[in-house]
Amino acid sequence: MSLTSEQRFWWRIALELKLRKCSGDAFQDFFCTVMGKIHGGDFVRVRAFGQLGDKGCDGYRQSNGQVFQCYGALNAESGKVAYLISKMGTDFVKAAKAIPSIMKEWHMVHNLVDGLPIEAVEKLEELKLTNRSVKFGFVSLEWFEEHIFALDAAKIEDLFGPAATSLDAQNLQPTELRDLVANVSAAADAVEYDVTAIRPVPAEKLVFNHLPSHWRNLIAGGWQNAHHVTTYIDRHADPLVGERIAQVFRVRYQYLKTQNLTPAGIMSALYEMVTGFGSVTAARQVAGQALLAYLFENCDIFEDHPSKVN
Repeated sequence: MSLTSEQRFWWRIALELKLRKCSGDAFQDFFCTVMGKIHGGDFVRVRAFGQLGDKGCDGYRQSNGQVFQCYGALNAESGKVAYLISKMGTDFVKAAKAIPSIMKEWHMVHNLVDGLPIEAVEKLEELKLTNRSVKFGFVSLEWFEEHIFALDAAKIEDLFGPAATSLDAQNLQPTELRDLVANVSAAADAVEYDVTAIRPVPAEKLVFNHLPSHWRNLIAGGWQNAHHVTTYIDRHADPLVGERIAQVFRVRYQYLKTQNLTPAGIMSALYEMVTGFGSVTAARQVAGQALLAYLFENCDIFEDHPSKVN
């Protein structure tokens, strides 16, 4: 059964968050779990045993001789270019010397959601030229998306948890919204805020900021429930709770922006700040979606078109 549009964009967001947050062994474990669901017993999960090491292999497909080596950077941070290039060369040489009889292909698996540095592409081409008997490739976000979303919905849910449905969106749970507002508001204690800083922001921001389609869907879909957030905040016992939450987001947005993250990376971090990381219930997804839509529309997160600002 094909996925619904709601399932696809919720799970696309969950996939992006997973890749950005997994590093080292956690990323290798996630990749191996995905491969097991895709290929079953044909895929062999590999790990180092004592001083024997893993011989440059983090996972292996028996049917076609594919060797996989994982590189997971924390928050998909792409700044360690020299380390990545060195790792590619070292890991391939290790595998080529240790397991030449079983290795027919070599693939570098990475979690750099926003793209690889060109130096990594050049390094792979260099390896191809000097090792023509072996096939090479990258396993990246696009690969994960293509192969995971071809699985049965039950297997995808095993990886990421449930995806909110249109029915869930029509039945926003007040208790979930209350908990999210309370959690974000509590973070405002150390943040100075300006009660005059909130102003309406038009929906054109979605286009102007070049947000990917799954993030546009999340924000646009949340507008149907944004009025519930408005009502809740207007009736809240703390008359400044709206301003407090907005300021937390403004400060967080400005910090993320200084890290040179892409708009998608910033949205991932803001979504995680609201809902938490890991398997998120459908009710919390809907409440988090509504709160983000409200904040996107009503405070200074992301940039507005100059003509609108003026």
